[in-house]
Amino acid sequence: MSNRLPRSCLSLCLAAMPFACGAALAAETTVNMNLDLNLKSVPKLELRLLQEPPKLKARARPANRAASKRDEYEKAYDLYIRYANGSIYNPTTAKHDKVRLRSYQQTSGLALDGRDENAATFMAPTVVMAPGQTVRFRLYNQLPALPAEQCATDDINAPRPPGCFNDTNLHSHGLWVSPSGNSDNVLISIKPEVDFEYEYNIPIDHPAGTFWYHPHQHGATAMQVASGMAGALVVEGDRYPTDKANGDLDVVLKQFQPDDGSGSAGEVMLLQQIPYDCPSNSLTPLKPCDKDAVGMLEDFKQVKDPDAWLMSGRYTSVNGKVQPVMKMDTQRLYRWRLIDTGFQASVVLRIRRANDPQKLLQALGVANQDKDVMELCDGEDVTQFEVASDGLTHDRIIPKTLNYLQPGYRSDILFSLPKAGAYCVYAETNLNNMTTMHDVNNTRLISVITAKTSAKAAARARAGESPRDFLLAELRNAVKRLPVAQLPDSVKGTILGDLENGLKLAKFVPHAGFSAEAKDAMRGKKKEYATFNIAKLDGKTRFMVEGKPEDSPIPELKNVYDPHRIDHTLVLGTEQIWELASKNGSHPFHIHVNPFQIIGITRTDGGAIDAQYKDLLGTWKDTLLVIPNHKIEIATRYQRYIGEYVLHCHILEHEDQGMMQNVKVVLPDGKGGGDMGGHGHGH
Repeated sequence: MSNRLPRSCLSLCLAAMPFACGAALAAETTVNMNLDLNLKSVPKLELRLLQEPPKLKARARPANRAASKRDEYEKAYDLYIRYANGSIYNPTTAKHDKVRLRSYQQTSGLALDGRDENAATFMAPTVVMAPGQTVRFRLYNQLPALPAEQCATDDINAPRPPGCFNDTNLHSHGLWVSPSGNSDNVLISIKPEVDFEYEYNIPIDHPAGTFWYHPHQHGATAMQVASGMAGALVVEGDRYPTDKANGDLDVVLKQFQPDDGSGSAGEVMLLQQIPYDCPSNSLTPLKPCDKDAVGMLEDFKQVKDPDAWLMSGRYTSVNGKVQPVMKMDTQRLYRWRLIDTGFQASVVLRIRRANDPQKLLQALGVANQDKDVMELCDGEDVTQFEVASDGLTHDRIIPKTLNYLQPGYRSDILFSLPKAGAYCVYAETNLNNMTTMHDVNNTRLISVITAKTSAKAAARARAGESPRDFLLAELRNAVKRLPVAQLPDSVKGTILGDLENGLKLAKFVPHAGFSAEAKDAMRGKKKEYATFNIAKLDGKTRFMVEGKPEDSPIPELKNVYDPHRIDHTLVLGTEQIWELASKNGSHPFHIHVNPFQIIGITRTDGGAIDAQYKDLLGTWKDTLLVIPNHKIEIATRYQRYIGEYVLHCHILEHEDQGMMQNVKVVLPDGKGGGDMGGHGHGH
């Protein structure tokens, strides 16, 4: 059988606009700029240098309270949601498009937060947390109120009328916190002109890792996230491993953080899809916006179609910029915290050396340069060494050249650049003979790295050293440099031995895996099932999550999302296996609160297991693509938290149209089951 991806998952594999063929049309004014590549001029490259997202500034301590250790454990932030005017660079025209979009801001006034003209306005701030902290977010919804009759609908899972996307809330994607009350509660709605304070009590044993925040208002999630409303949540760790306990990989990797003091925020790579459209182009979205036209996102049609992102004619941005340039060094280990916040399409990330750096950089400011640019990106691959996915450290480092990032995924990678020159970071979509309905070049540039060789790097270089050998040597030296007072020689020896024996990270894994005996025991007990389906029912296309596949031989309306129905009742303190499947299309499964370990992947039609599942067995995640003709077994524990939350497809327009279920964790009843009722008064 072929490994070809199903046509229905096409939209998941499209991360930016199709690149039109053609000669350079309109070069921008050039400026002098030294990029250590002996280039005398490059087109407006100073506007394209990548910036890390700004860190969200904590609220000032009350004037009547003295400074204390308490300040380290309690942080309060203000986050504002409002329309913002800005611009986004458009490589099709080599100019900036004016846009007006819903956005996260960190100031109370109407002044923009943008630091330059290239969409910094739509780069949400990064929030840095630590285990054991109490973190409060006061969310101010400054979007305009709308008449109730304007937004009236008789179907909660139907697209809302144009413009009716101003109710909101906040989800901390991947955080292991309570889903109830004013914590990570996505079942509440914050109306326009209302503010609300969330409080996240980060447990002392919370994993250090990469997470993110975004709105989760049912019916408006896709439109708000597609406006750029998404930001990074970084939980930093400083726990050293001991003989009896695992620690945080951060204690090793912080030695490789940027020298500019930006810390973890300097590692964040936030990928976004913003399919803005100018009203005058509503019938021909691929046409460039007219002069002085303003791009907006107000109609669900802009995100609804399976090829909506492809047909929008827009490009994937990173940290608020389209096709930015990064200045880096050779022979240095870097960490990226990749976060795919796209509303619909995947990014299959690849890094390759350019065959002509000068031509590549000069082409970046030229209209319709896509085909020419990608022809320059055909050099050797840069290996991405993944140390964590979805914020959870692997038990061994996974090398890859194609990094499959589905909506909601995070991938922490280490990499180095072996030679000076330029490197292309791009989304590879011409995989497994996949074709599209459009005659376009589907591979598209995301960013460019310029790499120089410093004196230190030149001294470090070793002839014939492989990327794996370089990685191992850098990690080995970093571990050896850790202070003995925090890391005894016995533990240090264990870590070094693990690295030498297959790049293992056993002393940094946050969750204990499930033993063979535990899996066998769970397979003999009740399982939970989540099966994605899309079908025509009652004259409408319905997006559903069903139970066990054979229990629903034909689609039924009962499987469309009902906010008043509990689909899964689970008992606190228990372990359980879930089976995931899809009858129609590929869908990223995401469940709130408790992560899961992938314990089984089988092909139900006898074919080969899809390439996206390579090396996933045994890993921990909170979001996982489910492809038709595959059965995925995951195991999870219901720990610490009770209450209601959701699972859903992370193609956000699918979620908004009903591909979601309610989950409830209850206390045990002392008899082997769950306590379903009451207020504790014996009713």
